[in-house]
Amino acid sequence: MNIRQLKISLATILAAAFISSSCAPKLSISEFRQEAIDSKTASHQLPQYVIDKKKAKLAVLPPGDSTQFRTACGLGQAAHENFTQTLAKIGTVEVVERSQLDAFMQEMKFQAGITSEVDANKFMQIAKGVDFVFVGAVSSAGVNASFTAGGMRKNVFTGKDYYANPTCSESGKVLVNYRLITFPSGSVQQVFQLDGQKTNLPRNVSSSYDCRVQNPCGLLQEAVYRAIDDVKESLAEAFPVYGYISKTMTHKSNKKNRIAFLSLGKADGVEAGSTVDIVEFIPEKDTVKGTTALVPRVIAECAVTETELFPDRSICVIPEESADFVFVKHAVRTKSKAGVFRGIQKIYRKVM
Repeated sequence: MNIRQLKISLATILAAAFISSSCAPKLSISEFRQEAIDSKTASHQLPQYVIDKKKAKLAVLPPGDSTQFRTACGLGQAAHENFTQTLAKIGTVEVVERSQLDAFMQEMKFQAGITSEVDANKFMQIAKGVDFVFVGAVSSAGVNASFTAGGMRKNVFTGKDYYANPTCSESGKVLVNYRLITFPSGSVQQVFQLDGQKTNLPRNVSSSYDCRVQNPCGLLQEAVYRAIDDVKESLAEAFPVYGYISKTMTHKSNKKNRIAFLSLGKADGVEAGSTVDIVEFIPEKDTVKGTTALVPRVIAECAVTETELFPDRSICVIPEESADFVFVKHAVRTKSKAGVFRGIQKIYRKVM
């Protein structure tokens, strides 16, 4: 199978995966009614941020760049702009605007690549209500050109010999590390390692002397974009949107067939075919500090079937095995859309 055939095959699979992931069976609400179980409510206490559907507010500081390409290619700036745009597009966070960030940078005299230490108190004075900040650095970057000599080859399908021209393949690879810091405590909540690579299709050359990387900055910037694209699911999982079940109904002829009305909808990134977690909050006591926190615990998953009611409403089907213990006032939260479709997409991108 040649490159063209591989592209066509993968494109067909991608289309099929997209169609199947976008389809969800329609519900007939008239077949459901209120039963005794639908008047029950979850016994836990819902945190206020769940009721308010509060989105986390975060800032992204320009990453440092100590690589040899720092001046020529501006990889730190490329990473900063693309990473910020990616966070804004996932729809589950509020990103600090560039003007506010510039004010903070000037106030703190922050210099990318020199220090990543941030004074939490000063930061909070400038960017009110910020919950998290991303601090990072372009850790490594490199390009390579690989020469393949010409000569006779054997076609693996026909078994016939043919002459292949000498070729040159160019590749670029970058590593960007980000730390997610919680404010105002300053503790590191999560570390993201972004590893990206871009390889061009081989081009014909006359000799190994002509096998040189022609556009190193273009290769490396594309590798940065791909590294960030690959981490989108992880970012979405790090910042889910919480809502709650406002109502439940039970099928007339099947007590195990129940549906839940959610306070999440298209405006929250939920659509038909999405899966959300059903969550209950458990009090967890810190015996050292003498404090108690509400910790989320997933009790079931729910497949969304209808999102046409309102932008902030949807309906999901409660799994039959969970039908006896899912009630009104249980929390729900969004999940990333990972899986087969995303995996095939990455494979397809590598041959482009």
